[in-house]
Amino acid sequence: MTSTVAPPLRRPRTAVATVFFVVGVLLGTWFTRVPELRTALGLDFAELGAVLLCQTVGVLLAMQVAGHLSAHLDTRTVLRWTAAILPWCPVLVTATSGPLAAAAAMLGWGLLAGLLDVAMNAQGVELERAGGRPFLSSLHAVWGAGALAGSLGSLGAIRAGLSLGTHFFLVAVVLCALALAAGRHALAARPGPRKPVGLLSGWTRAVLVLGALGAAAALCEGAISSWSGVFLREQRGAAVEVASLGYFVFVLAQTATRVFGDRAHRTFGPVASLRWSMAATVAGVLVSVLSPDPWVGLAGFAVQGCGLAVVIPVVSGAVGHGAGGNTSLAIARYSTLHQAGVLAGPALFGWLAQTWGIGVALALLVVPLAVIAALAGATAREG
Repeated sequence: MTSTVAPPLRRPRTAVATVFFVVGVLLGTWFTRVPELRTALGLDFAELGAVLLCQTVGVLLAMQVAGHLSAHLDTRTVLRWTAAILPWCPVLVTATSGPLAAAAAMLGWGLLAGLLDVAMNAQGVELERAGGRPFLSSLHAVWGAGALAGSLGSLGAIRAGLSLGTHFFLVAVVLCALALAAGRHALAARPGPRKPVGLLSGWTRAVLVLGALGAAAALCEGAISSWSGVFLREQRGAAVEVASLGYFVFVLAQTATRVFGDRAHRTFGPVASLRWSMAATVAGVLVSVLSPDPWVGLAGFAVQGCGLAVVIPVVSGAVGHGAGGNTSLAIARYSTLHQAGVLAGPALFGWLAQTWGIGVALALLVVPLAVIAALAGATAREG
């Protein structure tokens, strides 16, 4: 795939892909070792939940700040420095003492992560504009590969007996070096228009519709990621080792599909790609729900990963390309709604599972999937 990219774009594309990989490794490393965090910091379950929530609050706040920042700094500057600082956030969290300090560190992490998320996706859109072809799906595939690499690296660190602080420090050194080296080669996209950016700026009809698509996809991803293992264990009687594969096969299938997502986007267009993907996802949901065999259910989650793979890259690209003069502002507004879906997914699914059972809750995911298929026309580009 790289050989087909015009030479002037190879370096910036590699640079942006490296930052996606850095973020993926960081999150894969973090999520794998979160279970040890409570003990290491001496937190109870409620305190741990509050500390983790502060990161999401920081991300949502950063989405609002990013719109204002876009009028003063180009995305390359934001991307380079936030990507270099971000890997040190887990180190800071593990060095804190008490829930308040940990919460403050997580809030700071969320602020940086939110700014970086907007800059990364804005850079992806700029690459697509410069190259005249989709790139976002492959960039998100690199993110997934990084998350898997970070998870595997954490398993190795646990086996080696590395403490949280030592492990996070070593990862931070490597990722910071990668981010600094790669960030300077990103595209020098100009800042957005230098005009006041208010709280209501950028909330166009297109952003709201595409934000609803992103929120629906994030809701499904969050529900499947958080509850697939529970479903296999509780409803299908799978062994713990098999049930734990639910999330892994979902992410693995999603990442592998994103490698080919840009080609599908070019061949079929964004609207058809989304609608066929939603059909595949619904099929995966039905396979998981209707089959009593845990291994067949596992295959169903893999199909769901394949189906949901292209949604976020396609929708993010549509937001950026339809933004007019301020790509970062549009992506920031869209990302606010997307993050709302991230927050709502596991909690809403949990309520449905408690009320009607996990199987029914999983089957009800066809509703947001149908919404995505129905509103897919919003991703079509003019001209």
